[in-house]
Amino acid sequence: MAMTRVNAEHGGDIADVTTLAWNLDAASRHPFEMLPPHDVRTLIGNSRDLPPLPQITRRLLDLQRSPEATAKQLADIVELDPLLTGQLLRWANSAYYAVRQQVVTVQDAIVRVLGFETALSLALGLTALVPLRTPNHGALGRDAVWQHGMLCSALMQRLRLLLPPDPPRPSVGLTQTAGLTHNVGYLILGHLLTDAFEFVSQLIQQNPVLELPVMERFALGVDHTQLGLWLFDEWQMPAALRCVVREHHNVGYQGEHEQLVLLTWLADHLLAHTSAGLGPPRSPECVEIACTRLGVDYTATQASCAFVMERVSGELP
Repeated sequence: MAMTRVNAEHGGDIADVTTLAWNLDAASRHPFEMLPPHDVRTLIGNSRDLPPLPQITRRLLDLQRSPEATAKQLADIVELDPLLTGQLLRWANSAYYAVRQQVVTVQDAIVRVLGFETALSLALGLTALVPLRTPNHGALGRDAVWQHGMLCSALMQRLRLLLPPDPPRPSVGLTQTAGLTHNVGYLILGHLLTDAFEFVSQLIQQNPVLELPVMERFALGVDHTQLGLWLFDEWQMPAALRCVVREHHNVGYQGEHEQLVLLTWLADHLLAHTSAGLGPPRSPECVEIACTRLGVDYTATQASCAFVMERVSGELP
């Protein structure tokens, strides 16, 4: 396979893909069963299995848009879903918040511990991702992607506090929801196209130093950011979340949601140095660009990541 260097369309770096002669064979134990589809976009567009946005998520989005929303209204919606109720209570009782007295009601969790915006963002992320029936094994297994999203959400909230006050910071809720959902493309891939999902998952395991979008575009012709955007477009999710889903590997992104995209990019990079990472760390040059544009000190961001890993790791819903 004669390939030398590939320009990462949205990754920002020039990725060395000489090793694509790589472990492609090793990545697939059953090469004929795991060949990637020729046109993933067509398959997804024609799929009758594309899950609709859950009704409870629609209600939460409506509540988010309401200027008169209350903790009682949010608790009433959350309590319609026993799984969501249990996970929200578990998060409120986690070591991250270190509550002295156990939280036993959803409204108590919202008012005493999480706060309205955090509780709403967690509920949005949970309910939106639950319908996606992704295999739960390998580098991209459902729990691995979900736990990475939870850690990213918590870390982005800490990083948000490091931002200078001008321009205005993204809202707490939007920041956390973006962290939770930015890798939804992997979940929709696993939901609709299991063989392609297995193929990409094994490529990533066999080639841990290569940029994820580069491998995905090589293997499938698309990457997880495109898949996630197609789903969020179909669901008519907020524009800021759609932007993060598509651009979170693009350190050069400029636009209305620049801070949110760069916060996600930086959180992904910091987590790549931990056991919860998805993909390799970004280049030092790109990290410097991201920190300069955000106006944050890189050492402070590393301290934020260490804090989150210490407090949150092992306590994830």
